[in-house]
Amino acid sequence: MKDPILLSRDQIKRATKIITEAFFNDPLMLYLFPIKKERTDKLSSMMELLVQIGVKYGLVHASSSNIEGIAIWFPPKNSKITSWMGFLCGGFRYYFKIGRKAIKRQNKLYKFIRLKHKKLIPSPHWYLSIIGVKPEQQGKGFSRFLVNSMFRSIDKHRLPCFLDTNNEDNLPIYKRLGFNILQEFEIPDTNLVNWVMIRENE
Repeated sequence: MKDPILLSRDQIKRATKIITEAFFNDPLMLYLFPIKKERTDKLSSMMELLVQIGVKYGLVHASSSNIEGIAIWFPPKNSKITSWMGFLCGGFRYYFKIGRKAIKRQNKLYKFIRLKHKKLIPSPHWYLSIIGVKPEQQGKGFSRFLVNSMFRSIDKHRLPCFLDTNNEDNLPIYKRLGFNILQEFEIPDTNLVNWVMIRENE
């Protein structure tokens, strides 16, 4: 396989569909949208905004033009994602699509996680915000394919790479990709555990 391709704006809808399917039963999404019908109706709007932010402020890589999977990366200067970034990418429309209750949950949760992010990794680093593969394409090596070429670029500058997850099932996958757990903590007032992981460049 060749290197992953850079996602174009006309592929955003397709990429959104894929990561919506990949994260539909993720613990974080179950917390934000506990009712299945609500999650079905609203999760794609959330994911579309995340892809839009990635296209504008980072790099969104697709495994191929067929988009079996995507990875959203943010460089050191944009590794701390802000609400302002979301607003400039259509966050105002997103607010009305998602609803006040889910937005309130999300803002409280992400505020806590961002503070942890800033404290745990204050030095320059890359942030792997999302990596998602179509459910029927999982287990075929697309996750490794999506990260390896980016790691080669990151390693030239000797920078670490950070990610976090609320899904314990993903930990072995990320460990195989070279990440190690930096800290595990419970998010206050939720049923969620957050694992902060880092890939050091030695």
